[in-house]
Amino acid sequence: MIIKMNVTTQNNRLLSIDLARGLAVFFMIAVHTLEVFASEQVKNSVFGQIIEFFGGPPAAPVFMTLMGFSFMYSRKSALKPRLLRGFKIFLSGYMLNILRGVIPFTLSTQLEMDIAKTLPLEKLNEYTILTIVDILQFAGIALMIMALIQEFKINKYIILFTAFLISMLSPFLWGLNLNIPVIDQIFELFWGDQPIAFSFIANKIAFPVFPWLSFPLLGMFLGDTMKNSKDQSITFKNFGIIGILVLVIGVAISYSNVDYHFNDYYHSRQGGMLFMCGFVVFWLYINQLILDKVPQNNFFDLLFKWSNGVTNIYFAQWIIIIWSIAFLGINQSSYLTIVLLIFTFTFISHLINEFIVFIQDKNKIKQTA
Repeated sequence: MIIKMNVTTQNNRLLSIDLARGLAVFFMIAVHTLEVFASEQVKNSVFGQIIEFFGGPPAAPVFMTLMGFSFMYSRKSALKPRLLRGFKIFLSGYMLNILRGVIPFTLSTQLEMDIAKTLPLEKLNEYTILTIVDILQFAGIALMIMALIQEFKINKYIILFTAFLISMLSPFLWGLNLNIPVIDQIFELFWGDQPIAFSFIANKIAFPVFPWLSFPLLGMFLGDTMKNSKDQSITFKNFGIIGILVLVIGVAISYSNVDYHFNDYYHSRQGGMLFMCGFVVFWLYINQLILDKVPQNNFFDLLFKWSNGVTNIYFAQWIIIIWSIAFLGINQSSYLTIVLLIFTFTFISHLINEFIVFIQDKNKIKQTA
């Protein structure tokens, strides 16, 4: 069984996009579980570092690049619906902040729960948590920007060059403000930088437009290139070669000062951005190789489902993880507990996504009846 993708073609060359996104879903849940619950010993172990890596370049950068890639294949090209969809995704980020942040934070502090005593209350309050800029806020803004780019039919090489400029110049914008609250709140979305450095909350502005817009713009270039390719196999090989070259350049630039270039991950500088962009492009080639070599199987089908339900799963896993803090504490869990939690949270998130899809399909049947 082949799960329908968010693109118009269903051959293996494009199923590799769903495979990469499906794997990113699992990596995402794994790294969030690690960051919230793992003890320092577990986080600093080889096991923890492996999860941290796969929860890095193969996760959020892949999600955002593939959003741009899939955007170029979408049959819905009207500007207004795309802008509206982007705005809805943007608002959904704040809804998630309420469900996974404001409500449990308020309950824990008002009920004077033990967990509240471990929180840095001088840095965290209801307003701070509500206005955290996470991937959904960024994705909504990025989708609206991509809609405008496509509306004005901007050349793909200009898009790629813009992505490069953003990855290089963004650090010079971080933290820029005018000391005007309303204006600065808007600026935060684009180049905010407010370190919190508490457990799993490294920075209030987790996904600023600069530099993260580099990834969906890169995805638009890759998607347009693949869409117009006469031989997708050769194009994927070219992706692999170019990806490795860019990755190596990123490593070379970062080598002398890794901490500076990778910063807090959410605000990676030039070397870190080149490394992650190169990795993503190479990773797409690796996923294509996997599909070429490994026969279709149930595990692939499961990953394709997760790819299509990524937003549902993103919501579900964060709400489950954060509300579980009341029972498990923060950064206290052992190796075995972390492994069990990763698979438990993944399973529950999968069931929630299946239920949502079932309800949606049921409503579609009613509407067509």
